[in-house]
Amino acid sequence: MKRKQVFIQNEIEIVGDRADLVWAMDKHYRLTAFNTSFKTRLKQNGLGEAERGMDLIEVYQSDFFFDPCEQGCERALNRYATTSKHTFVEDGNTVVHEFSFQPFMNSSGDVVGCCVWQKEITQEVDNNHRLLDSEQKYREAQEVANVGHWNWDIVENEITWSDQLYKIFNQDSQTFNANYESLVEIIHPEDRKAFNEDVTKCIKENTLHDIVHRIVVGNGEHRYVHQKGRVYYNEEGQAYRMSGTTQDVTKDVLVNQQIVEQNHELQNFVRIISHNLRGPISNLLMLSKIYEWGKDEVNDDIVKKIEHTTEALDQTIKDLHLSLSLKSADKEKFREVFLKEVIKDVEGLLAEEIAKHKATLKTDFSKADVVFGAKSYVVNIFYNLILNAINYGKEGVPAKIEIATEKTDENVVLRFSDNGIGMELTPEKERKIFDMYGRLSGATEGKGFGLYLVKTQVEAMDGKIGVESEIGKGTTFTISLPNKAL
Repeated sequence: MKRKQVFIQNEIEIVGDRADLVWAMDKHYRLTAFNTSFKTRLKQNGLGEAERGMDLIEVYQSDFFFDPCEQGCERALNRYATTSKHTFVEDGNTVVHEFSFQPFMNSSGDVVGCCVWQKEITQEVDNNHRLLDSEQKYREAQEVANVGHWNWDIVENEITWSDQLYKIFNQDSQTFNANYESLVEIIHPEDRKAFNEDVTKCIKENTLHDIVHRIVVGNGEHRYVHQKGRVYYNEEGQAYRMSGTTQDVTKDVLVNQQIVEQNHELQNFVRIISHNLRGPISNLLMLSKIYEWGKDEVNDDIVKKIEHTTEALDQTIKDLHLSLSLKSADKEKFREVFLKEVIKDVEGLLAEEIAKHKATLKTDFSKADVVFGAKSYVVNIFYNLILNAINYGKEGVPAKIEIATEKTDENVVLRFSDNGIGMELTPEKERKIFDMYGRLSGATEGKGFGLYLVKTQVEAMDGKIGVESEIGKGTTFTISLPNKAL
């Protein structure tokens, strides 16, 4: 990444003495590199000194010269290299400027920012050739990604599609009259209401258009498309156009549906197998109860091993049933869960363990004292994480456990921190400790089912769990749950 930034800065400095403006930014719209012309233009337009790390959103939104940049950079960050022209009057003359927006990526192929090149093209005789070449490359990029762009003139009710969109919707560009009504006719009848409602909401509330729906093409073939767009308003606040992209996501949707069906089949298989095993397991356990112990030491030893093995198998079947029941939780029954009530219940359940190990428990729910979900799940999560902190404490050192909360617009975050033995946490070990029967270490008793249940219950409430740890310093589990409107 650092080498990439150096490369970009070197390339920008090459054109430092030209009139063209060249600058780069990261995905958070922070300025990372620029040439002299950009610095001069910024100062000339009364926007202050150019400094690395400055917020470019304010620049794009407050100055007419940079007006095309917000949308162009947004598209570049979404992997679409674009070029746009900007016409305005400067010193009494009409001038045309060209802005090119190019995404740049890290070694993993993730977009980490974009580079913008602005040039004055009024007098360039080869403008049309370059524009045609740029459009050709853009069409090729759309074809590869199976995505097209569109523009809807709301006033005239005319829709302009890119060539790739005609292919996605299986329409002839010479004969198809693209308007709102003709588009709705292509949408699957069962999806039209949701589509119309989304478009209406976008126009009324100035929200992003973002919806996946089915279309019916050709001889009845169903395809899934992902439409994204935004509405533009005139000075009177009236919506006059809407533009965006449409991508064919049929393969992705069908693959996801297949995965869901396979999961259902797997769950049914587990239920059937466990049901068929329950009878023989019960019989074996019953036989061990009526066996006459003490007559033959060898037979006693064999029967005892059979009994232990059968009990372990019986518990495994019960664990599988519990896991399946958690994954199919009825979210309609989720309610407000008050954390003070949860911690009161857990302290009662763990009173003996806390006293035995002289553990201390400190809580701070001042920033968020309510989560949304099933109280029994939250109690079990607290119970297992606190018990883990006690079990993995340092020898001779009382466990200190701190639980704190935070709240964002999207999530409620719970952090469970302890002063225990900690561990060397590799990505592989982090994954394994949340597996069924995963273990933090072999130093304590238990089969390691607790953290698996915690992760399963967190995910059943649409949350995520992570862990950080350091040997000798302790461990912190972080749980993020959706911040539902309560």
